[in-house]
Amino acid sequence: MKMNNDSTRRHNKYYLYGVVLALITLCFTGCKSDDNSSGEATFDPSKPVTVSDFIPKEGGVGQRLVVYGDNFGIDPSLVKVMIGGKQATVISVKGNALYCFVPSHAYSGEIQVSVGKDENIQTGTATEKFSYEKKMVVGTLCGYRNSRDDQGWKDGTFETCAGFRNDGCIKFDPLHKDHLYISYDGADIQMLDLTNRVVSTPISRSTFGNKRLRSLDFTLNGQYMIVATDYDGSGTGTSPSAYIVKRNADGTFTNSSSVQVLAAYKQCNGASIHPINGELYFNSYERGQVFRLDMNKYFDTILNGGQWKPNYDDGNYTELFTIQDTGWEFQINIHPSGKYAYIVVINQNYILRTDYNEAEKRFAPPYVVAGQARSAGWVDGVGAGARLNRPYQGVFVKNPDYVAAGKDDQYDFYFCDCLNFCVRKLTPEGIVSTYAGRGSSSAVTDNNAWGTDDGDLRQVARFRDVTGIAYDDENKIFYILDTVGRTIRTISMEK
Repeated sequence: MKMNNDSTRRHNKYYLYGVVLALITLCFTGCKSDDNSSGEATFDPSKPVTVSDFIPKEGGVGQRLVVYGDNFGIDPSLVKVMIGGKQATVISVKGNALYCFVPSHAYSGEIQVSVGKDENIQTGTATEKFSYEKKMVVGTLCGYRNSRDDQGWKDGTFETCAGFRNDGCIKFDPLHKDHLYISYDGADIQMLDLTNRVVSTPISRSTFGNKRLRSLDFTLNGQYMIVATDYDGSGTGTSPSAYIVKRNADGTFTNSSSVQVLAAYKQCNGASIHPINGELYFNSYERGQVFRLDMNKYFDTILNGGQWKPNYDDGNYTELFTIQDTGWEFQINIHPSGKYAYIVVINQNYILRTDYNEAEKRFAPPYVVAGQARSAGWVDGVGAGARLNRPYQGVFVKNPDYVAAGKDDQYDFYFCDCLNFCVRKLTPEGIVSTYAGRGSSSAVTDNNAWGTDDGDLRQVARFRDVTGIAYDDENKIFYILDTVGRTIRTISMEK
């Protein structure tokens, strides 16, 4: 999209800021202060601390900020920086300049620097205010992990609940937009009530014969939940691939809901409903098959008093194609238009695209759009030039810039890149970029790409083995299952 003049000037301004900050950072990190050989003066408590300037003049949480003044000293442990009444993280101090990160909620923008300890503290305040800008940030909604990681599974309020420890997929209930369901690999189905801030377990794994749960979706009318299960039949042949769960009269899904095997083959990792015509597409990693099931045929059979037969040999679903890798896990993510789908090959580190043939009502054999098979890594790039590491669930999100530009495809695809500890974005043109996570090493103390830090999407925020993701398009909030962090994380506009 072509930028207007204001956007261009803003881009150039931030580019210059970035260059200046990079040079300053090199200066800070390159100078050795153990013997004060660079000539910076230590803090003198008999002299005032002054703040003369700072750059940049505006930004949001996590913004790198350089503050200029006098008598800052050289010991960061003696320096406290407050921005808008919130304490900033100080990275380095060199006499007449310091380097810090803007804290969250620093709305009023006053910059105050205090140096010293006990009764020997001097404070200086900038005459100009930092212009604080709200932006999308990572937060933690609920859950926790203690030092022993033995907090277990506990339903309850967002403040007390625990769990979230298995890989899983997340999906909003289409008839109750404040209900967020999580289907866990090897565990139960939980529900987050976002209005009442409560976590519950409405459906246990035993409802599905203790099979390995892999994904969930809903029929177009929202009256049925589709749950994919993974089981090889213990060598005896077919086993349930997808269950259909009927909503109770009170609108809930519980262990007492009507449950039926919808499709039976074996080793299913994902089942997805076509968003336009309601067809069901599911897979098997036996040979990498993708199957199509006509849901109208199912409902007609049931409404007419017939008995539904879920096996492949019964002819109630058909095989469309196989992907290039057999014996590997993958999930099917259908575009809101229904015109194509992304097939995320989880443990082979790439994403395929399959286009929908409306005349034949079926998806065509797929082709690679991101990553490279059997080549794990973390590289932003285009198509096969990008590198992924165990990509998991993804979600399509409408991009307002694409809408304004009149593009045919108005959606980006955001997905959890599990072992890269981040959320990535795939554009319709095949460009993969890192959207959130892997906070920069200068913002963290342990230099790990993974962690639990909330804040700025790229400079500060870190995740641990993310798998599930959902998007609330009305409130513009991502919900993310941070599996090893044992939490539900959010990405939303700072409040």
